[in-house]
Amino acid sequence: MPRTDQPDHSHSASLLSRRQLLGGFLGGAALCLAASPSVRAAVALNPQPLAPLIVAGTSESLCGQWAALLAPALAEELHYADPFPLRLTTGWDGVTGGNLFDIQQEQATPPTGLIVPGSGLLAALTGDSRVHYDAQRWLPIFMSRQPTVAVGRVSLHRTFASILHGRPLRVAVSTLSGPELPTLVALDLLGMHPLPVSGYGTPDAALAALKAGDVDVIQLPFDENYEERMASLQEEEQDSLPLFSNVLPTSAAPRLRLPPDFTTIFKQERKHLPSGLLYEVWKTTAASASLKAGLMLPILTPPDVVARFRHAAQAVASEQVLRAHAHEQNQTLTAGLPCAALYADMMPDLDRILALRRWLAVNIPHWRDASSSKPLPPAAAQQNTN
Repeated sequence: MPRTDQPDHSHSASLLSRRQLLGGFLGGAALCLAASPSVRAAVALNPQPLAPLIVAGTSESLCGQWAALLAPALAEELHYADPFPLRLTTGWDGVTGGNLFDIQQEQATPPTGLIVPGSGLLAALTGDSRVHYDAQRWLPIFMSRQPTVAVGRVSLHRTFASILHGRPLRVAVSTLSGPELPTLVALDLLGMHPLPVSGYGTPDAALAALKAGDVDVIQLPFDENYEERMASLQEEEQDSLPLFSNVLPTSAAPRLRLPPDFTTIFKQERKHLPSGLLYEVWKTTAASASLKAGLMLPILTPPDVVARFRHAAQAVASEQVLRAHAHEQNQTLTAGLPCAALYADMMPDLDRILALRRWLAVNIPHWRDASSSKPLPPAAAQQNTN
């Protein structure tokens, strides 16, 4: 299938007309953003229909939940009479929504934006054959992030270097290139020889596998259920402990009581800070995996419209309803221009992307050989979706 996210110079006039359309579409009503709330209340609402927001997920997904909050709040801040329409999609990892968003850029009135999880970015980074979009052509204006934590069977009296005496460390993953990538890369940096065991698509499935002894390490989201899951695990497996959190030392929200970050653990075990291209790959995968919902605009959005949306996103991110929702789920909100710096780590330059793909190309054959050389544990074999 040919990619549709590359510029077609033969349609430059069409692209320009859509660009002008989108600029005029939102321009007039959004001028009130700089005004006080009382002034905005006195301005008549714009009844013009809005182009939809595409949601890379169902209404029950995290993206769907954030879309339900953002659609009316953004429309109100931009002074429109009706909320942004939502176009929900299927698929657990956001690829379907990303592809739809890309294809519909060719329409006369393209979608306003896309709400996508970090797994959609990881699919693009790893070169997933299903991906027909270029996530580097998206402009983020709102992000909700949540770190992940690696948890494993580790004796309190043993160091990382002596875990399992060098035998492969079985890691529960959803797929070989799924959101558990930061834990796999981190363990490889520590010299732990991770061996992913596919088929564990939910935290509870991974937790059950760890309790049953089918895997040695799992990755859990640091969500509202994290403490309960850890308490349940340690009731049955007291030697299973948090190993590290997949977050940079400077990016964790102070209110989150996270386990030590990977960089700190690496320095503790190796007596020096991690460095090199593979560490940069870990930072990219950790940043992407932490994204629970990101609101993206098309790269062809006129600069003045981008500025208005950034301003509106910052305003709605400070609203009590959105802040309360983020707090309940241990998520951190970022809106407006600061999203660009965060997105630079999630969707980095070509060197990091190629390094990640080389790392996967080298390791995936080894992982498959290791898995086929002996039977998988029964639970993993039953749940393996590959």
